[in-house]
Amino acid sequence: MVIVMQPPIQQIIERLTEFISVWIPKLASAIVILLIGWAAGRAFGKAVSYILDKIGVDDAIRGTTVGKAIEEKTKVSMVRIFDIIARWFVYLLAIMAASDILGIQVLSSFLQRVVAYLPNLAAGMIIIIGGFIAGDFLGDLIIKISEEKKLEWASMFGNLFKIMVYFIVFLIGLRQMMINVTLLEDIVRYTVIGVAVGSAIGIGAALGLGLKDVVREYAEKKIMPKIK
Repeated sequence: MVIVMQPPIQQIIERLTEFISVWIPKLASAIVILLIGWAAGRAFGKAVSYILDKIGVDDAIRGTTVGKAIEEKTKVSMVRIFDIIARWFVYLLAIMAASDILGIQVLSSFLQRVVAYLPNLAAGMIIIIGGFIAGDFLGDLIIKISEEKKLEWASMFGNLFKIMVYFIVFLIGLRQMMINVTLLEDIVRYTVIGVAVGSAIGIGAALGLGLKDVVREYAEKKIMPKIK
């Protein structure tokens, strides 16, 4: 029979004291860092939203067809989205620092990857937003110039140009966000090839028929009288 000796009370108190003396300062430091990070994150998010609002980002986005539709459906402005991203960037940095102090390595490693990804997310959104604004501006410009020149299908060509720019910058933005867009790129590639081939066949057929009529008219006017 094995008799398990309980540790003396003095030993228990020493271990408890050692634990408290080690962990209480770490826990207090982690809490202080989290509070500072929370305050700094709110301040940074407000600063970002203030700057973007002064620049007129929301107004520019509302002027685009896609931006207006997105805001009406989600009820969230782009300035607010960037405010949230900026806040959480600082929040996560604070949480990562606190987890390092507490020795939670798994959480620290995960947060490092998340924090490293956030700039890519923000950059991708900036590309998409900027592309949408540019595409809408250029598409409206094409429509205006075409209408002034009395060109038919002005609205259709301008809107098609907008859609093309939207889709291209959307793909570029997703790639910047490190999202695999290979399938979408293949769809676009084959669609463009199909449209190009179809257009070439249509134009070729139209030209062929037109040239056929031209040759026939030329023969009737120039050649047939000489034969007669």
